[in-house]
Amino acid sequence: MTIKIQIITPHVTPRPHKLKEVESVAKANSDVEFSQTNIAEGPSSVEGSFDEGLAGPGVVAACIAGENAGVNAVMIDCMGDPGLDAAREAVTIPVLGPGETTMHVAATLGHKFSVVTILDRVRPLLERNARAYGVHDKLASVRAVGIPVLEIEKSQDKLLEALTAESIKAVTEDHAEVIVLGCTGFMGVGDVLQAALKDAGLPVPVLNPIQTTVSYAIMLARLGLRHSKVAWPSPDLEKGIKGYAFLTEGV
Repeated sequence: MTIKIQIITPHVTPRPHKLKEVESVAKANSDVEFSQTNIAEGPSSVEGSFDEGLAGPGVVAACIAGENAGVNAVMIDCMGDPGLDAAREAVTIPVLGPGETTMHVAATLGHKFSVVTILDRVRPLLERNARAYGVHDKLASVRAVGIPVLEIEKSQDKLLEALTAESIKAVTEDHAEVIVLGCTGFMGVGDVLQAALKDAGLPVPVLNPIQTTVSYAIMLARLGLRHSKVAWPSPDLEKGIKGYAFLTEGV
């Protein structure tokens, strides 16, 4: 049986090349089929709680559409995990957020981990999420490279230089033992960053949030596991919703 994993990008900027980031995972799992979709309405990027609020309905709608199309699990393509809890209530398939998933994996690979993200304005959001996910005691720091999401692909050399500098500080000054890439837009840099840290005498794991999360999604699908409906009960649609018809069509 083919396992279908969908990547839901919670903004309207096209990102079809996200599938390149999971090519290595696909090669190791020949029975897995990946797909990617953007939300239809919402922000052009997610860089804070305001953007997350705008993205939430589209994320839920995309999860519902994915479940109806036979997808086995979905990943929300943003480290802020916008719409995560709402989506888990709306569907019965596993819904994974890379923020939650990668932080938990990082917490098993060292005593402390640091997240290196895009902008400092994202730091409070990630710190709040770490508390909600129960891993804040293992969070050494959240550092930022100062590059907005929509500028990442235009500044690859600058990005890698900043990621390396901030990661070295996270390990040497903040006592992190694991580095989490704090944006799913940081594509194609994980292995290079890990090698740079090793060359600097810092042999620490660098977690790619997309690869980590889809791998976890595959594991859940293989085991037939999904999120508890006691924890995330299905919504009461009979009480009525004004507007948001795209959320409830076909439910």
